[in-house]
Formats: sequence, structure tokens, C-alpha cells
Amino acid sequence: MSSDAGDGSGDVGADEIAAAMESGVAPPATFEFLVQTLFTQALMALGRIPNPITKQTHRNVLTAKHFIDTLTMLEEKTRGNLSADERRLLDEIQHQLRLQFVEGTR
Repeated sequence: MSSDAGDGSGDVGADEIAAAMESGVAPPATFEFLVQTLFTQALMALGRIPNPITKQTHRNVLTAKHFIDTLTMLEEKTRGNLSADERRLLDEIQHQLRLQFVEGTR
């Protein structure tokens, strides 16, 4: 899943966020950054990506569910207030996480 926005819309993609963090500059506080952060945390909790500090993968289904539920709450609280790109990003991330959660709990 790529959220890079090279279309000049002002959205900040994952590559731009990583570059900013590596350079010591805090990434901008955007809706996209918040959603990407929750997505990354959920993927770590599902054991899909390693923790960047420990380099270890660890599964914690309850924590993954918490992040998925947090994204659902965010969707409900922002309904009608998102741009088309923000809505699409949130929808795609939730879909991916729900599928991976089901696969991971079988």
C-alpha cells in the first residue's frame, strides 16, 4: 500500500515521512500521518513487520484489535469531514488490516 502523493495535493506519503524522520525533522501533523502511524502499529502487533527498535516481530492480537478499533472510531468521528484521498486511505488501510487480522487469528 502506498500513500505517496506526488500529485501536488499537499498530502505527505510514507517516503516523505521516513525521510523527514531520518533527517531529524518531525513530520507534519496530518490526518494521513496519524492513519499511517496507527496502520504501522497494527502491522507490528500482527507480527507483519518488525519493531524498528528491537528488530523483532511479535504478535499481540489484542493490541492489533485495539489499533483496528481506533481506526474505526476515527472513521466514525470524521465521517463527512474527510477529503476523497483521506477517505480512500482510511478505507484501504482498514480493509487490509481486517483481512490480515482474520488471517492471523485462524
